[in-house]
Amino acid sequence: LMNILTGIFVETALQRGREDKDVCMINHLKDLFGVLDRNDSGTISWDELQSHLGNPKLITFFKDIDIDVSEARGLFHLLDRDGSGSIDADEFMSGALRLRGPAKALDLQLVMLELADQRRTFQYLVSAWGHPAERAPSDPSPSL
Repeated sequence: LMNILTGIFVETALQRGREDKDVCMINHLKDLFGVLDRNDSGTISWDELQSHLGNPKLITFFKDIDIDVSEARGLFHLLDRDGSGSIDADEFMSGALRLRGPAKALDLQLVMLELADQRRTFQYLVSAWGHPAERAPSDPSPSL
């Protein structure tokens, strides 16, 4: 019985520690977004991010998500989910929270970004040439 109670206590303490760490990370991200958004536009441009690469808060952020500062450009494009060339607060927060953990998470996110780019290319080709299954075998392929 004592082992069960000890196990419950330890599990509860670990859960509370994870929750506290999540709250701390969210507060850190909000603060960091405010620092990076130099012109108070509500978005972060690549130039704004690049100008802060030596900022201790940004360096801590990169360490927290296990990414080297040299990967900043790739991270920026990864967080810019809509491809607008800037990162709004929602993109920054949700993207940064997804990237916590080992570098494998970054790799997976990069693959997802590449897949989205490939999907857009495919949709463009289908709209320009029609779906391959809809073309008759005797139709010549369009020339590039």
